[in-house]
Amino acid sequence: MGPTKKVLIIGAGPSGLACAEEILTHNRNYDVTIMDKKLKIGENPRCAGGIGLWMAEKVDVSIPESCIVTRIRRICIYGPDGNCCEFRGDSDYGYILNRELFEQDMAKRVEGLGGKFLLGHGVSVEGLKSYHEYDYIVGADGYPSTVAKWVGGSEPQTYDVHHCFQKEIRWDWFPKDTIELYFGSKVAPKGYLWLFPSGQGKVRAGLGTPLSENANLLKLLDSFLERQVYDYEEINVVSKLIPTARPRATNVFLGGKVVLVGDAGLFCDPATGGGIMQGIASGKAAGRALAEGKPLKYDQYICWLRKQNGRRYRLKKVLYSLSDEDLNELIQVMKGFTPKTMSIGKELRRAVIRLLWRKPSLFKKFFKYLR
Repeated sequence: MGPTKKVLIIGAGPSGLACAEEILTHNRNYDVTIMDKKLKIGENPRCAGGIGLWMAEKVDVSIPESCIVTRIRRICIYGPDGNCCEFRGDSDYGYILNRELFEQDMAKRVEGLGGKFLLGHGVSVEGLKSYHEYDYIVGADGYPSTVAKWVGGSEPQTYDVHHCFQKEIRWDWFPKDTIELYFGSKVAPKGYLWLFPSGQGKVRAGLGTPLSENANLLKLLDSFLERQVYDYEEINVVSKLIPTARPRATNVFLGGKVVLVGDAGLFCDPATGGGIMQGIASGKAAGRALAEGKPLKYDQYICWLRKQNGRRYRLKKVLYSLSDEDLNELIQVMKGFTPKTMSIGKELRRAVIRLLWRKPSLFKKFFKYLR
């Protein structure tokens, strides 16, 4: 029997690949094509590569050993005054991935299931109107998304889009099992700066701030690195826009013909900007709905992530509205309790709630965001 449905997935990142794999795992009768403007799967990833294991387990994703650059067992969070709270686990909090190998591994599985790739092909809004032969089109083309623009998906305000800038540098003595996060108006206004080990004596140093801040990210990052590292070898530089927005009410358009996943679907964690596992979760949910021939069920299958990101958005609103003085106090609060989970986002939420109880003026101002 010939193919019953033709699917075009635009974007060969984790969300698009996860969608393709889910469709073909559950319905080998579909004809699935993945299109990407890149010439090679995983080419030049604009990503720090960090994932939390609690989220990987929730999404049921197994990470091949060959794709793990390093394992994270220690997380240090710094306030504006330089004080630090530290989380150290007996087991791994998460991994830093080699995104290129990770995506290539996903692509091999998709090919093995019969998926086809069309690389080196970009799309335009006008061009999308010509793909009449496809029953379903999946927008997995990141942010800003051409597919989302085509179907009229709601766009976030500049406050809810973080501009991120990252350098990979040589830093031989940085601990390979540790990530560091820095908060404060002089480091990353309404955002944070990160240091992630990336193997072989290298570190991914980056920061993100809302577009509404009009911050000079290069100047902020260089100033920080000059204080911390003094002299370093620059290996790679990337930048990216990350939506840290409230989730859309729906990511299903044109009566079910088009669905949006990953960054295109605004599924990044609004508080941290993390998007790898979130993208895979949305891709799998969309793939399941399409494989069943019931695209409208996508919103139902991904409802849990929309609710989770709704809570993270409220946390972001509080966290990035705190003054430097409040952030310093938040770090002191975090020193005072033992983590209950392996999720830094959840622990930050616990700390923010405790801080608000200690400062009634803040509690009154922000209580509505944490209910």
